Parts: sequence; C-alpha cells; structure tokens
Amino acid sequence: MSGSTDLKETLKSLKVTCDNVEYGFTSLEDTSKVSRDELLATFQEDGRLAIIAPVAYLQSQGVDYEGPFARLTIDLHTSLELVGLTAVIATKLAEHGVSANVVAAFYHDHVFVQHDLREKAIDLLISLRDS
Repeated sequence: MSGSTDLKETLKSLKVTCDNVEYGFTSLEDTSKVSRDELLATFQEDGRLAIIAPVAYLQSQGVDYEGPFARLTIDLHTSLELVGLTAVIATKLAEHGVSANVVAAFYHDHVFVQHDLREKAIDLLISLRDS
C-alpha cells in the first residue's frame, strides 16, 4: 500500500481538506483526566503523553492546552518515503505567517494551523499546485 513518492506529481494533485474542528495541544503526566477514545493523536515523549484533541473535550475535562488549531489534511496517499513535502508546506505557510505543526499518519499528512488562519492556509497550500 505504498503512496506517492514523486514530490512534483504530489504537488500537482494536491488536495487539502479541513474538518473545521478546533483542536488543542497539551502534554500530561497524569492522563487520568482524559479518555484515549476522545483524543485525536498521542505521542509518548519525555515521560509524558503529548495529546491533540478537540478543544471542547479538553475544556470539558479542565485540561489546559495550546490552540485552537485547525487540522488540514493533505488528502492524497503519500509514501512515508516522500522527500520534501513537509518542507515545501512549512516554507509556504511560514512565508505568510502561518504555523505548520505537521503530523504524518499512515495514509495522509495532517497540518495543524492557527484556527483563524485556516482558510488562508488552505489557499496557500492549494497554490502549490501551480509551482
């Protein structure tokens, strides 16, 4: 089930979707406040659990977080061996003051951007088709 490994072809067919959920990032040592079923993503680091979850859920549990962020999905199955996509995306967004917190999953890359800049970020990423 390998995905695309050609950067130019990937950029030409780039499709970006957004689920319009507000997400927060946090890191917890004590995870008893949260249910893993409610979390979008986790990563074990430095003896803590880094979490990405909907802001509404984090607030309901009284968990402090950074955000809100929007999740933009690169809606194209890319290979984990594709070279340069993250760099191109991050550079394009950085040139316009948009953060790029990238999470590579198995089928898609997900870019978390400031929630209020999500439409701008989508337009910027779609413009990569013509580059």
